[in-house]
Amino acid sequence: MAATPSKPITTVVSYPSKDPKTGAPLTFNMEYYLSKHMPLIDKVWGKHNMLRWHIHQFPSPDPVTGEAPPYGVQTTIYWETVEDFKAAMADAGSAVTGKDVERFSNVWPVIWTGEVAGSEERGGVEENMKSFVYGEGGL
Repeated sequence: MAATPSKPITTVVSYPSKDPKTGAPLTFNMEYYLSKHMPLIDKVWGKHNMLRWHIHQFPSPDPVTGEAPPYGVQTTIYWETVEDFKAAMADAGSAVTGKDVERFSNVWPVIWTGEVAGSEERGGVEENMKSFVYGEGGL
């Protein structure tokens, strides 16, 4: 019997708006994150079939609800398979990426992984995302 192929997965890395232990508000250096940390992630994990990533920054207060969001920043990383993600985590370079967190955040992220159950991207989304990443537009 043939093995069932692994489904694409995502890893969600979310930085709480407040430190869960101390209540200290999140301080996050987005410039460092985009210019140093994510290139490091690309270098270490890219060779393990990391497909792409998206970063979301949530303003406080939320412009729709007026409430403080539970998370200030969230990165979603897309992988070909769970085996690829496991290989990336086993890579010696992952220890370096973990130690780098203190250079841009005072709060340790909450991380979880799940299978992609569905997805749709409309024309132009990727180009719009590139402009946000490179600072040519956005919030």
